Amino acid sequence: METIDVIRASAVSTNWRVYEKFKDLINWVLMAHDKSVSIQSFRLFCLNNDDDHSLYRWVNILAQKHVRELYLIITSDSEKPFALPRCLLASDSLEVFELDLRLCVLKIPSYAGFSGLKSLRLVNTQLLDQNLFQNFISSCHLLENLSLERCVFHDFKVLDISLRNLRKLVIDGDGCDIPFDEGLSKCELKIACPNLLYFDLSGPFVQSLSWDKYPSFLQTAILFAFSYDRPELNEEFANFVLKILGGVCHVEALKLRISILEYISPAAAKPGCFSTIFYNLKSLRVSTGMEKCYLQSIIYLLNCAPNLQLLSIHIDEEMCEYDYEWKIPDEAIACLTCHLKMVKLIEVDSTDYELEIIGFFLKHGHVLEKMIIIWHSGVQRESQRAAIQEVMKFPRSSSYVTITFSELKQFGCDEL
Repeated sequence: METIDVIRASAVSTNWRVYEKFKDLINWVLMAHDKSVSIQSFRLFCLNNDDDHSLYRWVNILAQKHVRELYLIITSDSEKPFALPRCLLASDSLEVFELDLRLCVLKIPSYAGFSGLKSLRLVNTQLLDQNLFQNFISSCHLLENLSLERCVFHDFKVLDISLRNLRKLVIDGDGCDIPFDEGLSKCELKIACPNLLYFDLSGPFVQSLSWDKYPSFLQTAILFAFSYDRPELNEEFANFVLKILGGVCHVEALKLRISILEYISPAAAKPGCFSTIFYNLKSLRVSTGMEKCYLQSIIYLLNCAPNLQLLSIHIDEEMCEYDYEWKIPDEAIACLTCHLKMVKLIEVDSTDYELEIIGFFLKHGHVLEKMIIIWHSGVQRESQRAAIQEVMKFPRSSSYVTITFSELKQFGCDEL
């Protein structure tokens, strides 16, 4: 049976006459659609209220037409929780469902649903019942992608994700618009997803993170978490963060927020206390400042990743209080000696301290093939030329390394 992409239109208006015309348009599209042809994808941005059941009628029609992908953004003038239509939950054709409730409450069903669902994304959604949510998610046995973005977990003590087929898990509490919401900072996160390939934890730190079994197939992990209350930098909190890092020890590509480097710095000052080694890690991307605590943590992580091949360092200009008293240790690191092939430094400001870092990698990168230096947008041409001349004089352990200098605007967000 042929499938088509029906609509990507969206409209919301407080003007009732305009909204009525919008509803007429949707009704016409759905009712005039060939009944023998199923719907591949449907996107809708609409208003929902207690007196108007248009949304539920549309979803019922979509379920009858075996919709495979459904994307809903719903605003409401009601305090009544939004309930997922039974016809949608009972659909065995729906594979992708994305729901943005604009911080309205989602009423979690007490029965299983979404038997064929493979991808679920909840955005700006308030969740009230821990047990119902856990049972409902666990009943989606075919789920491969789960994304919870800027959601509010009211009174959750435990967030338990137990899905055998899950490949991608995103828990992103960064940017939630509810004042004083602490995200999952009071909540224990439990994960039992043995086949997980991608893990993204962003926003306020969870109270604790435990794995039923470390995901041995993990390819990518992004830890952009931060403490809701700025913690005292001590070894106890550092060990807590290192334990979270230890949970993704099998990962191949790791991306870390600058706060992670700050939090682990007390442990980085005491070599040997972090026993976890990232043997599979091939790519490490970090955001950093130029203070001792950040750079020491980077060196620390390099020592824990003996097979690292790519290192990308994004220099955060807001955290660049240069610590000239601390010098990078002039010592060999296993990954630099045997495996590191590319170093990328992003938003370089051509300071002496940054040039020292460049010199360190050129000196100790015995198998280095490429170094990419991307200038900060504020660096003048004359300063660039002077820095380039100095860099080209630095001694190099690798005879075949090439050094490339680029402008920031040449790189997209994925490169940073």
